Amino acid sequence: MQLGFKADNLLERVADWLNLAPRPVVQSFFGMMAARTLMAGVRLGVYAALAEGPTTAEALAERLKLSPAGTRALLEALVSCEAVTRKRGRYQLDSRSRRWLDPRSPRYMGGFLEFNYAQWDWWGQLESVVRSGQPVEIHGFDPEDRRWRDYIHGMHQLALLSAPEVASAISLPRGARHILDLGGAHGWFSAELCQRHRGLKATVLDLEGSVRVGREIIASAGLSHVVAHQEGNLLTAELGGPYDGVLVFQVMHHLSPAQNVALLRRVRAALAPRGTLAVLEYLSEDAEGPPSSAALIGLHYFLTSRATAYSPAEMEGFLSDAGFRITKTQPVRHLPLQTLILARPE
Repeated sequence: MQLGFKADNLLERVADWLNLAPRPVVQSFFGMMAARTLMAGVRLGVYAALAEGPTTAEALAERLKLSPAGTRALLEALVSCEAVTRKRGRYQLDSRSRRWLDPRSPRYMGGFLEFNYAQWDWWGQLESVVRSGQPVEIHGFDPEDRRWRDYIHGMHQLALLSAPEVASAISLPRGARHILDLGGAHGWFSAELCQRHRGLKATVLDLEGSVRVGREIIASAGLSHVVAHQEGNLLTAELGGPYDGVLVFQVMHHLSPAQNVALLRRVRAALAPRGTLAVLEYLSEDAEGPPSSAALIGLHYFLTSRATAYSPAEMEGFLSDAGFRITKTQPVRHLPLQTLILARPE
């Protein structure tokens, strides 16, 4: 059976190389199925149950109150996605996926997979957005809407991966006392910085729905004494200052070029003379370069904000127009395609 499987794979690769197989069909059909299969593993409690040890499909179905046939079909699909393994009729989390799918793991990503249900709905409106140019409104729902919780917890789980690396790369002035985190939601990047710099405190400015969840996350970590959340729209709120540092993380792709320059000018006015501006963003490739997944991120940003993933040259232009000089750029190893940009007032 194994030899036959390898032969089938070889034939598939040859067919693809010769353009005999319809790649768009394969990409859309299997990509859709894989995404929804992995998401269902979270929502149905499969990963949490398998994290406790190997089990049969029948026993898992009884425990989770699922149909036995459906449970077996889902488990087999999760095996094909390499999230689950099967041995002698018993299923368990794959050893490599356990760090991401075991709810007890500090690197658990189930919250982000759950958030993908909201993103799935957004992508269901892609055609109308491309026709009209009007984006899906993802920041305007009621502060008590469940989507805020899924959104911010998903982003928090991603931040847990990269925050130590990002915080260690940000240089603040000696004796720094106060930083501002614009659109910082969960506040975890600020929390990491505050734990690294004695006496440092942070204010996270974000929308009400985001702030409600962010306060809970910071409080559960016992860090409310150093990270405070403030409700407000970063485009219009009074920023105050002066600050020793300002974080603008995953914000600029939601804004137009003019809005970015205007925001950065306000940030410059709020910074202390030796303060540090830190920007974290997905950056697009050069227009003439080979295609990459950054283009899909760019489409996602257009879908949700009518903006885009900006290029390094565009980011440098925004910063220069606002009176900043870039001092350092660094790719973020734990989150591919993200780049940290550090700048200071000229």
